[in-house]
Amino acid sequence: MTIRYEEDDATRTATITVSGKVTEEDYRAAVEPMQKFIDKHGKVRFIEVIETFRGFDPSVIWPGMKFDWKNLPHITHVAVVSDLGWIGPLSKTAGYFMSTKLRTFGLDELEEARKWVQEDDA
Repeated sequence: MTIRYEEDDATRTATITVSGKVTEEDYRAAVEPMQKFIDKHGKVRFIEVIETFRGFDPSVIWPGMKFDWKNLPHITHVAVVSDLGWIGPLSKTAGYFMSTKLRTFGLDELEEARKWVQEDDA
């Protein structure tokens, strides 16, 4: 499996770890529990850990856009954790267009990312 999904109800934080190419099956296996998690908690926080990335099936583009459009107002923080050089600038650019707080971290800063997403929304 390319995507590993974990959630913590106590902190309202979900973690997605990507390693390899994201298939439609992988995408659905992660998005369905993510949607339930958001529906359950209302406001949530996400940590995206991108270990490696070898692309994605084009079939996930439209569902991904619809998921983001619907759920971004419910996501207070996103920590993007990766050592891939292009991920940080791309994430920061996307962050300018979102009301969600977004910050990037290196893989060796995963614990710092976990602490950051727990900051107050104020």
